[in-house]
Amino acid sequence: MIGDGPSEVWTAELRRTGRVVFPLRRQPLLRQTRSAVILLVLLATTQLPHALKSGGVLRVVAVVVTTAVLIGLCVSGWQLLTRRPTLTIDTTGVRRGRRRFVSWSEIDTINGLDGPAGDRSFAVGSSIRRRRLRLGEQHVRDVVAFRDWLIDLLEEHRRTAPR
Repeated sequence: MIGDGPSEVWTAELRRTGRVVFPLRRQPLLRQTRSAVILLVLLATTQLPHALKSGGVLRVVAVVVTTAVLIGLCVSGWQLLTRRPTLTIDTTGVRRGRRRFVSWSEIDTINGLDGPAGDRSFAVGSSIRRRRLRLGEQHVRDVVAFRDWLIDLLEEHRRTAPR
Protein backbone atom coordinates (compact mmCIF):
# COMPACT_ATOMS: atom_id res chain seq x y z
CA MET A 1 0.00 0.00 0.00
CA ILE A 2 1.35 3.39 -0.97
CA GLY A 3 0.69 5.03 2.43
CA ASP A 4 3.03 2.56 4.11
CA GLY A 5 5.90 3.27 1.72
CA PRO A 6 8.71 5.81 1.88
CA SER A 7 8.53 9.27 0.31
CA GLU A 8 10.64 8.12 -2.65
CA VAL A 9 7.74 5.87 -3.69
CA TRP A 10 5.34 8.83 -3.48
CA THR A 11 7.64 11.04 -5.55
CA ALA A 12 8.08 8.35 -8.21
CA GLU A 13 4.31 7.80 -8.41
CA LEU A 14 3.67 11.56 -8.68
CA ARG A 15 6.18 11.92 -11.50
CA ARG A 16 4.93 8.80 -13.29
CA THR A 17 1.15 9.36 -13.11
CA GLY A 18 0.75 12.98 -12.04
CA ARG A 19 -0.92 12.05 -8.77
CA VAL A 20 -0.58 9.95 -5.66
CA VAL A 21 -3.70 8.38 -4.14
CA PHE A 22 -3.58 7.34 -0.50
CA PRO A 23 -6.54 5.14 0.48
CA LEU A 24 -7.50 4.83 4.14
CA ARG A 25 -5.19 2.47 5.99
CA ARG A 26 -6.84 -0.54 7.59
CA GLN A 27 -4.99 -0.46 10.92
CA PRO A 28 -6.34 2.89 12.19
CA LEU A 29 -9.80 1.96 10.97
CA LEU A 30 -9.68 -1.36 12.81
CA ARG A 31 -8.75 0.48 16.03
CA GLN A 32 -11.67 2.88 15.54
CA THR A 33 -14.13 0.07 14.77
CA ARG A 34 -12.91 -2.02 17.69
CA SER A 35 -13.41 0.92 20.04
CA ALA A 36 -16.97 1.47 18.79
CA VAL A 37 -17.81 -2.23 19.25
CA ILE A 38 -16.44 -2.22 22.81
CA LEU A 39 -18.41 0.93 23.64
CA LEU A 40 -21.59 -0.55 22.17
CA VAL A 41 -21.18 -3.79 24.13
CA LEU A 42 -20.53 -1.87 27.35
CA LEU A 43 -23.57 0.32 26.79
CA ALA A 44 -25.80 -2.61 25.88
CA THR A 45 -24.79 -4.72 28.87
CA THR A 46 -24.51 -2.14 31.63
CA GLN A 47 -26.53 1.01 30.95
CA LEU A 48 -29.14 0.34 28.29
CA PRO A 49 -31.35 -2.20 30.14
CA HIS A 50 -31.57 0.02 33.23
CA ALA A 51 -32.21 3.16 31.16
CA LEU A 52 -34.98 1.54 29.11
CA LYS A 53 -36.75 0.29 32.26
CA SER A 54 -36.55 3.60 34.11
CA GLY A 55 -38.01 5.66 31.26
CA GLY A 56 -38.07 9.44 31.03
CA VAL A 57 -35.06 11.48 30.00
CA LEU A 58 -32.65 8.65 30.76
CA ARG A 59 -34.39 6.46 28.17
CA VAL A 60 -34.12 9.18 25.52
CA VAL A 61 -30.44 9.76 26.29
CA ALA A 62 -29.71 6.01 26.15
CA VAL A 63 -31.45 5.64 22.80
CA VAL A 64 -29.68 8.69 21.33
CA VAL A 65 -26.24 7.58 22.53
CA THR A 66 -26.76 3.99 21.35
CA THR A 67 -27.99 5.22 17.97
CA ALA A 68 -24.94 7.52 17.61
CA VAL A 69 -22.57 4.66 18.43
CA LEU A 70 -24.36 2.39 15.93
CA ILE A 71 -24.13 5.06 13.21
CA GLY A 72 -20.42 5.52 13.97
CA LEU A 73 -19.94 1.76 13.76
CA CYS A 74 -21.70 1.65 10.39
CA VAL A 75 -19.56 4.52 9.05
CA SER A 76 -16.39 2.79 10.27
CA GLY A 77 -17.50 -0.45 8.64
CA TRP A 78 -18.23 1.31 5.35
CA GLN A 79 -14.83 3.01 5.44
CA LEU A 80 -13.15 -0.30 6.27
CA LEU A 81 -14.73 -1.95 3.24
CA THR A 82 -14.31 0.88 0.71
CA ARG A 83 -11.13 2.48 2.17
CA ARG A 84 -12.59 5.91 1.45
CA PRO A 85 -12.30 8.89 1.59
CA THR A 86 -8.98 8.81 -0.24
CA LEU A 87 -6.31 11.46 -0.02
CA THR A 88 -5.04 12.59 -3.41
CA ILE A 89 -1.95 14.71 -4.04
CA ASP A 90 -1.62 15.88 -7.63
CA THR A 91 -0.37 18.78 -9.72
CA THR A 92 -3.40 20.92 -8.77
CA GLY A 93 -3.28 20.47 -4.99
CA VAL A 94 -4.40 18.35 -2.07
CA ARG A 95 -7.80 16.62 -2.10
CA ARG A 96 -9.44 14.59 0.66
CA GLY A 97 -12.51 12.80 -0.55
CA ARG A 98 -14.63 14.38 -3.25
CA ARG A 99 -15.33 17.80 -1.79
CA ARG A 100 -12.38 18.84 0.39
CA PHE A 101 -9.73 20.46 -1.80
CA VAL A 102 -6.97 23.06 -1.41
CA SER A 103 -4.94 24.08 -4.45
CA TRP A 104 -1.18 24.62 -4.19
CA SER A 105 -1.59 28.36 -4.77
CA GLU A 106 -4.08 28.63 -1.87
CA ILE A 107 -1.96 26.82 0.72
CA ASP A 108 -0.65 29.28 3.29
CA THR A 109 0.58 26.97 6.02
CA ILE A 110 1.40 23.40 6.76
CA ASN A 111 1.20 23.21 10.55
CA GLY A 112 3.29 21.13 12.90
CA LEU A 113 2.30 17.70 14.09
CA ASP A 114 -0.09 17.30 16.98
CA GLY A 115 -2.03 14.55 18.67
CA PRO A 116 -1.02 11.49 20.64
CA ALA A 117 1.15 8.69 19.27
CA GLY A 118 -0.98 6.50 17.03
CA ASP A 119 -3.15 9.44 16.01
CA ARG A 120 -0.66 12.08 14.84
CA SER A 121 -1.91 14.64 12.33
CA PHE A 122 -1.26 18.10 10.91
CA ALA A 123 -3.28 20.73 9.08
CA VAL A 124 -2.88 22.18 5.60
CA GLY A 125 -4.32 25.67 5.81
CA SER A 126 -5.79 28.09 3.31
CA SER A 127 -6.75 31.64 4.26
CA ILE A 128 -8.51 32.18 0.93
CA ARG A 129 -11.16 29.54 1.62
CA ARG A 130 -10.67 29.67 5.39
CA ARG A 131 -10.38 25.93 5.49
CA ARG A 132 -8.01 23.39 6.92
CA LEU A 133 -7.46 19.85 5.79
CA ARG A 134 -6.44 17.53 8.64
CA LEU A 135 -4.07 14.86 7.37
CA GLY A 136 -2.61 12.05 9.40
CA GLU A 137 -2.12 8.40 10.11
CA GLN A 138 -5.43 7.41 8.54
CA HIS A 139 -3.73 7.63 5.14
CA VAL A 140 0.03 7.34 5.78
CA ARG A 141 2.09 5.44 8.31
CA ASP A 142 4.97 7.91 8.59
CA VAL A 143 3.23 11.26 9.13
CA VAL A 144 6.50 13.12 9.76
CA ALA A 145 7.93 12.04 6.38
CA PHE A 146 4.60 12.80 4.69
CA ARG A 147 4.48 16.33 6.15
CA ASP A 148 8.08 16.97 5.07
CA TRP A 149 7.27 15.64 1.59
CA LEU A 150 4.26 17.98 1.29
CA ILE A 151 6.37 20.94 2.41
CA ASP A 152 8.93 20.10 -0.30
CA LEU A 153 6.15 19.84 -2.92
CA LEU A 154 4.70 23.17 -1.81
CA GLU A 155 8.09 24.86 -2.10
CA GLU A 156 8.59 23.33 -5.56
CA HIS A 157 5.18 24.62 -6.71
CA ARG A 158 5.94 28.09 -5.35
CA ARG A 159 9.28 28.17 -7.21
CA THR A 160 7.82 27.01 -10.53
CA ALA A 161 4.48 28.88 -10.39
CA PRO A 162 4.03 31.72 -12.88
CA ARG A 163 4.06 35.12 -11.17
